[in-house]
Amino acid sequence: MKPFSVQRLGVILAAILGLGLLFAAQPASATVSGIAFSVDKKTAKPGDQLTLTLSLTNTETSDIFFAYEFIQPTWPSNQATGIYTVVGCSGDTVDCTTNGNNANFHFLAPIAPGATRTVTLTVQISPNWPGNTSTSTLNWAPYVHYEFGQVNGPSTARDEGYYSGLPELQTTIGV
Repeated sequence: MKPFSVQRLGVILAAILGLGLLFAAQPASATVSGIAFSVDKKTAKPGDQLTLTLSLTNTETSDIFFAYEFIQPTWPSNQATGIYTVVGCSGDTVDCTTNGNNANFHFLAPIAPGATRTVTLTVQISPNWPGNTSTSTLNWAPYVHYEFGQVNGPSTARDEGYYSGLPELQTTIGV
């Protein structure tokens, strides 16, 4: 076995430093694979409305022919009922189903390479926010699934999983 050398240590450290710089240079954003999220208010009061904006840009080389999104609040907010409600959505969607504090929809497809579809959700915060004496944080966990390639042939699906704890989708509700 060869003895460990200072030169070999230098190569290893340079590789680790290079990877560190690569990951440190990534933007602090909720944009992953062409997916972007935002909320219009970082702070709100009981009775206010929030607007969540959810966008999907096709970063693939062929059309996206199916795109689905589900969004719900993160825990423990997802256990609460009646303190905020998703009241509707609009934009580039063919359908939208709201159920209390969550929503799901299909983006208008096909989505050509480089094209973007955007949907906005309106969330009503109850004027009877619990106790009306405390501050809490409301954050959202979106899940995105899309399929691209050929509709009647080989295709590929991407599940973008649940993004949780995104600063771009966080609102502090206070009195």
